[in-house]
Amino acid sequence: MKAFVLEGRGKVSFIEKEEPKLLEEHGVLITPVLVSPCTSDVHTIWQGSPKRKDLTLGHECIGRILKKGREVKDFSEGEIVAISAITPDWGSPEVLENEAHAGHPFSAHSLGKSIDGAFQECFYLPHADQNLGKIPKAMDLEDALLSVDVLQTGFTAAEEAEVKEGDTVCVLGIGAIGLGAVFAAKLMGAKKIFAVGSREDSKRMAESLSSESCPVVVLDYKTCKASLPKDKHPLANSTHSPIVNAIWEETEGKGVDKVLICGGDEYALAQALDMVKYGTGIVSNVAYFGSEEDVEALEMAGQDMELSLGEKKKRKKAIDGLLLPKFSLGKGMAGKTLRFSLSKGGRKHLEWVLEKVQESGFHPSIFLTKRYHGMDKIPDALYDMKERRAIKVAVYMEI
Repeated sequence: MKAFVLEGRGKVSFIEKEEPKLLEEHGVLITPVLVSPCTSDVHTIWQGSPKRKDLTLGHECIGRILKKGREVKDFSEGEIVAISAITPDWGSPEVLENEAHAGHPFSAHSLGKSIDGAFQECFYLPHADQNLGKIPKAMDLEDALLSVDVLQTGFTAAEEAEVKEGDTVCVLGIGAIGLGAVFAAKLMGAKKIFAVGSREDSKRMAESLSSESCPVVVLDYKTCKASLPKDKHPLANSTHSPIVNAIWEETEGKGVDKVLICGGDEYALAQALDMVKYGTGIVSNVAYFGSEEDVEALEMAGQDMELSLGEKKKRKKAIDGLLLPKFSLGKGMAGKTLRFSLSKGGRKHLEWVLEKVQESGFHPSIFLTKRYHGMDKIPDALYDMKERRAIKVAVYMEI
């Protein structure tokens, strides 16, 4: 069986693997029909923590059930289904406390992380009745594909921020996830959305989501020239970002009600805290902040050896962290809320998102700016995502 795997950090290839077995009676074997490489795949390959050799990648998938265990009640062999990108371990006792982190951090992000993913001719998925989703009748498969991760994550950002009717919202990062968050915030009642990004295709896509009831204002951090308002203390803009200044200009100096961080660099969190309202503002982060390589190497080097005093001092200084601006946090008492979330997953949330998409008449497949046919094209699609040559890419599997 052909599989696209992670051989080691920064190295991917096609190899031959044995076909998977039905490991538990609550599981299914699935053949992929339509897949999409994700920026998370990019992170796994080039930035993530070490993974086992020859791990099959891929977690965004529409597939056909080839075989199911006896405990699977709601799905049939031959049925085409949506697979949630986040697949909680429903056998874990901690799953009721936090589905996304049952047992250990990121435990729900299993496909292509801890178990073989979707970029092979057939893959195994546990807890099928809780992790698969029924695709609404007449829904295009591309729309369903964009729902299993892009919209689930975008909705998670808006849900965790508690976006409500009449809110002003800023979305930092308008790749596919950020665009999904713009759509979700609109659907949840936002009255105005500021979308921050610089890629021309993403900016055009964000502008296309604008409406009379909820205008979407695009702010390009590369060209924005807004100055610090006269009534603002210089420390209020901790990174001297013109985007923060522009938000204050647009909101009479108050800031936005909610900030959804869906991308950006290590300063995104500080900028979000600067621009969100005092007392009630919520910052919701679903972005991945990769480790600095030198810090990561230092940590790994210290795992198996005794460190000298000089090395210990060096290690103490090498803090892999994000900035929290003290002034904007009111020296710790600003009443602003921070939430850091892995995308919600599982069947219930996935089918809710699919239903919302169907009811709205929106077609998230507009985020697909490239399409390929054939499993051999997965590397092309992956590098399109890595090099930002596309917002999202679909690969039709011809197996």
